[in-house]
Amino acid sequence: MQAKGIEMYHEYVSKAGDRYSIFESISQYDVIKKALYPGSYIHITPSLIIPEVIYVDTDKKAIKFFQQETGIKDFVTSNKVYPEPCSIQFEAKDYWEELSIPLGYVDLLISQYAGFVSQACKKYLKKGGILLANDSHGDATLAKADKAFEFIGTLQHKQGSYKMESKDLEQYFTRYQGRPVDLDKVKQTMKGPKYLVGSDYYVFRKIRD
Repeated sequence: MQAKGIEMYHEYVSKAGDRYSIFESISQYDVIKKALYPGSYIHITPSLIIPEVIYVDTDKKAIKFFQQETGIKDFVTSNKVYPEPCSIQFEAKDYWEELSIPLGYVDLLISQYAGFVSQACKKYLKKGGILLANDSHGDATLAKADKAFEFIGTLQHKQGSYKMESKDLEQYFTRYQGRPVDLDKVKQTMKGPKYLVGSDYYVFRKIRD
């Protein structure tokens, strides 16, 4: 069962990609020891780079996958880049529910294709911590408009890996002909607007609680 669980992960990343260099780039940019990953499915790649990761999902396949605790930890231990033991926690919950971690606990909040993670889970991100978000569901747009966050960079795919960029940030989140962003529409449709210049991923720092 344990080996089968890891096979499931390998099958998943063969189709969706492991996105390893995303977390590698973020960890090189800032000191990150604890991360929260709502809507993670079975994407355990962050645990190869970050010592403590809390995964949250209600998907039945994800719940079954994370029951293979020994197999998952053995795989991560054999492939991780940090010296300390790995800590992998899974919560089978809707991330809008209360999670069993303290407020302001994590250094990184991961939002990828999972709705409005920045809004539901920013309370678990420490002040000064990093939010990594894409805009597939409009979450980066909501974070940009949220006074709790400061937009500090992007992750762009270059020469086979993702690189952190922090220059010319004013070009992002600008609409055609200066049109305003309708945040209510973003929330209703769960879709990010079209911008003049886009990025694969957006990076924010939490500046206030």
